[in-house]
Amino acid sequence: MKNYFLFIVLLTGNVLAQKQIHIQYLNVRSAIANVHEDLYTDGTNVISKQDGNIIYTNPEYNTKKKGKDYFFISNIDSNTKVFKDFLFTESIGYSSENNYFVHDKVPKIDWVIDENSTRTILGYNCTKATAKFRGSDITAYFTKKIPYPIGPFKFYGLPGAILDVRVDRQDYDLWKAIKVETDYKAKVDYQPQFPDLEKLQMKRLIELKDKDRERFSSKVSVPGSTGKSAAKRFGVEKIFEWENEPEK
Repeated sequence: MKNYFLFIVLLTGNVLAQKQIHIQYLNVRSAIANVHEDLYTDGTNVISKQDGNIIYTNPEYNTKKKGKDYFFISNIDSNTKVFKDFLFTESIGYSSENNYFVHDKVPKIDWVIDENSTRTILGYNCTKATAKFRGSDITAYFTKKIPYPIGPFKFYGLPGAILDVRVDRQDYDLWKAIKVETDYKAKVDYQPQFPDLEKLQMKRLIELKDKDRERFSSKVSVPGSTGKSAAKRFGVEKIFEWENEPEK
């Protein structure tokens, strides 16, 4: 178990570039709430932080104090130029009382790149790519002008930084870049420590989250129904590689 949480080390050899990159995204989580996610890389280390300040579309909701910041940590392999191991922080429970530091070995994302479909984002010419990511059909736009295989959340593996990525046929579960700094000077802590958080593997985290959601669903009645609300997974990750695709 300990080995999983020692994988973030500085890699020797050539890196993509020496300049530090900062990309800020607006992460649209739902119809009422958004957050900022800030991604940083020095060409080897990668970290992104989802800000605990929720941006509500309705000002009447802006009464909640700042919540927790959440981190996603990885690095770019100097040989393959890609990454797939993530450490991230996560909470479970309505009041986020159970907090964890999780290792997730994200499977390779099989992107299909459409060189003929492009758009301009923040002045960068971006190319379209599509994929299926843990049960969700996603579309991304990446720029080769920033030659790092990086993206927000756990998205990675394209020949350039992702500036826009979203779940198809939805107006939420999306990330769109709102700022790009290609020579970011401030010091970034790429290896923050979370000694007070319980360490888990991704599969165990999902088991705990599913149980928590089922407990909550069993207490909530569906209007117009004699039964209870069905527990379902929300967000981008709906089906995991250790599970079978549900029958339609």
